Formats: sequence, structure tokens, C-alpha cells
Amino acid sequence: MSDLIALLGARIPANLAPFMLASVSAPAVRGVPHGPDVLARRLGCPCGSWELKLRTARRRERRGLFGRKTVAAPVAPVHAACPVCGREVLLFDPAQHGWHGRHGDGVRPRADDEAWFANAAGEVVVAYAYRVEDAYRAMLADGCPDPQDWFDCFAIVFRAAGAQPLLVLSEEPYRRLDR
Repeated sequence: MSDLIALLGARIPANLAPFMLASVSAPAVRGVPHGPDVLARRLGCPCGSWELKLRTARRRERRGLFGRKTVAAPVAPVHAACPVCGREVLLFDPAQHGWHGRHGDGVRPRADDEAWFANAAGEVVVAYAYRVEDAYRAMLADGCPDPQDWFDCFAIVFRAAGAQPLLVLSEEPYRRLDR
């Protein structure tokens, strides 16, 4: 891990500030970024509960052979709710968070409806990265007060008790115009 990633990792992105955080290794789930520049945090409620429920927007997609199957795929925004105290907080919205959200060009995906991701509460882990180190070094040199809020990618993984971890959402907005 570079000194820059360590510095950014020591700061908490604004969208994660409402949660208790525990550093973990990135879950081995397809679609979750991995590498030395990826930080992973388990989320908990300030009331002390480490089990959360996720509410996501959903988009209906046709999948399978000849598009015969219709599934509801989760899309942003994603809210986290505590089943113990009832607190609900916006966890991630690409129109507000990350590189594109900070530049005001984040686009929220089209959604058909909204629903809880799972019926039960479970472990929620987020993984995010700072991959374009030169851009972050320039931001720090220019005196940017919040470079930790400008992460390059963001993924949310949910795991109910006794189940395998599931990828809820993965946003990788690397398509910057200046690269």
C-alpha cells in the first residue's frame, strides 16, 4: 500500500461517516475491485448493531437465452437501515458520491421501483479505491480538503447469516475525460 493510499484510507469518505467502520479484507466476490489501492470497510450502526438492511432502487432487465427471464437488478441509490434502532442513511448515490458525483456529472441509473435487497439484515461491506494516484497527489498539492470523498470506484457486498456474500452494486466510474 502506498503512502498516499494509506493517507486517504486514514480519512473517512463523507458517505461513510454516519457509520461505525471496521477495516476488513475485500470480499472475494466477482465484480468487487481488488488490489493494494482498494480499501474495504464493514459498516455498523452507531447504536452498536453490525447487522444492516439495504434498500435499493431496482431496474427490471431481460436476461437469459433470448431474454426470456426478467429479473430485478439493484441499482443506486442504496440506503442502509438498522433493524435495531430504525435509523436509515443514504449509503451510495453516484450523483452525489465519488469522482463523478463530486464533479457534478454523476448519473443515477434508471430505476423502475425500490425494495429491500434482502428480507433479513446482514453484514454490509463496502470496497472503494483511489487508483489514479497522480490525480490525488495533485489534489493534495492544490489544498483539496476532502480527497477521500473522490474515490474512483465503489462496491457494496451483503452477506446474510450463514449465506455466501452477494454483490449488491459495483460502480467503476474510471471514464474520466481528462485521461
